[in-house]
Amino acid sequence: MHIRKRRGGALLLLASMLLALTAGVSAADAEPAEDTLEARVAQFMEENYLNEQNFSMSYYNTVTGESYAFEDTHMMVAASTYKLPLNLYYYQQELAGEIAPDALIAGVYRLSDCHYQSLVWSNNEISEAMLYQIGSFQEYKQTMRTFTDMTDDEIDPRYYSGNLYCTRMMMDALKYLYDHAADYEEMLSYMKEASPQNGYFRKYVTECEVAHKYGSFEGAENDTGIIYAGQPFLLAVYTQDVAGEEICAKAARLMKDYTDEQYAIQLEQERLETERCERAKRLEADRAAQEKSQEGAEEREALRTEQREAVKARLLAAEAERLAAEKAPEESGGFRLHTRDYLLVAGGAVLIALLGYLGVHGLTRHVGRYEKRWKDKYDGMMRK
Repeated sequence: MHIRKRRGGALLLLASMLLALTAGVSAADAEPAEDTLEARVAQFMEENYLNEQNFSMSYYNTVTGESYAFEDTHMMVAASTYKLPLNLYYYQQELAGEIAPDALIAGVYRLSDCHYQSLVWSNNEISEAMLYQIGSFQEYKQTMRTFTDMTDDEIDPRYYSGNLYCTRMMMDALKYLYDHAADYEEMLSYMKEASPQNGYFRKYVTECEVAHKYGSFEGAENDTGIIYAGQPFLLAVYTQDVAGEEICAKAARLMKDYTDEQYAIQLEQERLETERCERAKRLEADRAAQEKSQEGAEEREALRTEQREAVKARLLAAEAERLAAEKAPEESGGFRLHTRDYLLVAGGAVLIALLGYLGVHGLTRHVGRYEKRWKDKYDGMMRK
């Protein structure tokens, strides 16, 4: 019985292992999940129980122009994020010369101080004074529309009934601010200084600057701002009745990671493209150098051939002259003494002259001896 139980347990264990192995193979063979921004946001929303009623987000990459939006026209409680377009409006009026930085708001606060209190410390009393300095609430809301390109048909009428905005409106204001950053340096510096320094977008994004304006009011936890990553991007996140501050923080980290990954891919593509171009340039330079070297070799060979042909031509011309000179006497019928013949004649003349000299010299000696004998004979006869 014990042996059977052990065998049965072993078989069960083996079957379990095979089942696990089969499941592992099936999982490995399965199609990989689509790794797109939409897929990442969908997973993020699922993990954090977010939907079209409690979550809205707008994203824009200022370098590539890539954008993403989820329920970006859905009107939600803006909380203190309304202070972003409000302060932007007053800075715009200052640039246009319509209002002075030291102008009094509500007859009490200097405008320059209002900006600091509103953006850095999110002072509600001063911000509301700035709001009503424009006019009625309806006039204020109508004025804020100057920073969005949304049409009347796109804007929910509820926009005019309270402190309601959508992330698309915030995104349009952020785009304007970023595009005209040189004119709004003070505003951006206040947004970078804004409290809290370790919350909302800044909680998990600590490696780069963040210029933002957060908002918190009765379950609405929002943040809007510029995250100065390798490729700076704009982000607006609205939440309602969820762990909103944490959602804003996680959303910022999610979009920062995605932006950095896309930037790294772009840099790698640019590096590969640069290498390809440099390699093509080197190959072209090598080809040109090879062609030039080949052309030089061909030119040198052509020069040598030309020189050989010139020497050959000169030799042929000399031979032709020699043959023509040899044939000239025969063709004219006259006498012409060639060098070889001249040497033979000259040699013969010398030989004849030598023989003549030797003959005359011998004859002279013989005559002298004959004369001497006759003289001796004559002298003897005379003495007798």
